[in-house]
Amino acid sequence: MKSIVVLFDEKNKYEDEKVFAGLSAKELCHTAAESFGFEVRTISGCTTISELLEELDKICTESSAESLIFSYADCLFLNKILTEGLLSTHFDYKAEYTFAEGYPEGFAPEVLNKGTITILKELSKTTAKATGDQKITRHSIMDIIKTDINSFEVETVLAPVDWRLFRFAFDCSKKENFIACQKLYEQFGNNIADPVELSTAAAKNPEILKTVPGFYNLQLAQKCQGKCSYCPYPAALKQKEGTEPVTAAKIMDFNKACSLVEQISELSGEAVIGLSAWGECFNHPDLLKIIEKILSFEGLSVFIEADGCSIPQNFAAEVAKIVNAAGERTNGWQKLMIAVSMDGFTAQTCASLRGSDFNLEKSVETVKNLEQSLPGCVYPQFVRMNANEEELEGFFRYWNEKTNATGGNFIIQKYNSFAGLLKNEEPADLSPLDRNVCWHLRRDMAILYNGDVPLCYSRVLDDIKGNVFEEGLVSVWKKFDDELKKHIEQNYCEKCGGCDEFYTFNF
Repeated sequence: MKSIVVLFDEKNKYEDEKVFAGLSAKELCHTAAESFGFEVRTISGCTTISELLEELDKICTESSAESLIFSYADCLFLNKILTEGLLSTHFDYKAEYTFAEGYPEGFAPEVLNKGTITILKELSKTTAKATGDQKITRHSIMDIIKTDINSFEVETVLAPVDWRLFRFAFDCSKKENFIACQKLYEQFGNNIADPVELSTAAAKNPEILKTVPGFYNLQLAQKCQGKCSYCPYPAALKQKEGTEPVTAAKIMDFNKACSLVEQISELSGEAVIGLSAWGECFNHPDLLKIIEKILSFEGLSVFIEADGCSIPQNFAAEVAKIVNAAGERTNGWQKLMIAVSMDGFTAQTCASLRGSDFNLEKSVETVKNLEQSLPGCVYPQFVRMNANEEELEGFFRYWNEKTNATGGNFIIQKYNSFAGLLKNEEPADLSPLDRNVCWHLRRDMAILYNGDVPLCYSRVLDDIKGNVFEEGLVSVWKKFDDELKKHIEQNYCEKCGGCDEFYTFNF
């Protein structure tokens, strides 16, 4: 049965850098693909899933190939052993689509029959057109198959260990992945035959587990109402500075904030910047200018988490001008995302958790107003806890409706006890059986208004590791390394040992 290998080239900015013993990721990927023993073609220029399937179908027809091995052109660790296993499974079980599960992304291609590609091509133009019109991602083939998955014979090659929890992606689509590829290549060089050995080593390598931050949470202003029953900030601020959030007046200096954004872009390349690390960002007089500065970098997005009653009425229209003028993002996220905190389905419950002044009706109107100016960017939010568990289903059913204001967008967030600062109010323990290295040490950074950086967001205003305004972003980020190594060795301090935020993931 004739097969052909097709590599899709996204033309990203890291794939041609010759940092792998003088070779680029694209060159190494092509060499790996040639080792499979089939014709190799590289394609580019497709934007949507439908366009990609059209091109794949055309290639199969032109080459008379009955099966197609598909991957991306920047996957330098594309593995021959794993591919042979996929092909064996695909042909032995007469599958229409075969993929690997549990291995790091970038190690294995996907295998499809020619007939399957033709069917998917037609689906992408008809019953699955909404999916077919989406931009190509690393999961596009599976995304289109899932629209009618019971119609296909799908087979899977399972990894002996499930490495999905690490969210590894050994490609060069963004800087954090590119750095991880460099570190893994430095460890193994061209000796990359065994995917299990590679995966096992990656899971223990601190330079792969922690590359650059993907999420920064900035405190633009100290001030907020300070009435949320499940927030440790009022007590922490009172203890540290002797003041209440409602009267606090300090803000992040505008010029320092802009310089920080530039450092973030330089260090991470692609990231999401939150503006809600304690206090309401709307209390900063230059909020719109800071958002504009962030969006001037195509790899950066903005995330705001706010009380729906505190968002100024004119904010939606003003920020929409900035968002619409900004270019498309390269990080895979929207330009701006806004989580509107509600935490209940009835006015009584919301007020009991967010303060007696909280107005649920006004908050819902704020959501509608934001959605009109920023379609698809607004997410009503519910922090799940014992006090509101009975209203979870009502919240879910209402906001899950596609006909509602946000079109089905919403967030249900895990309760955070902030490393024991608050009483545990989780209605259910969702933590994995085996503890993974903390995601927040690996890829998050909380930055206070004065540049101080706590070890993590759950430390609130304490355990300061450094100051980005005085030492620089890179220097402070390196100070997280020692704590990360302790987590790899499962040697936890008292606060980390009692914290279950390790498995939660931000962007």
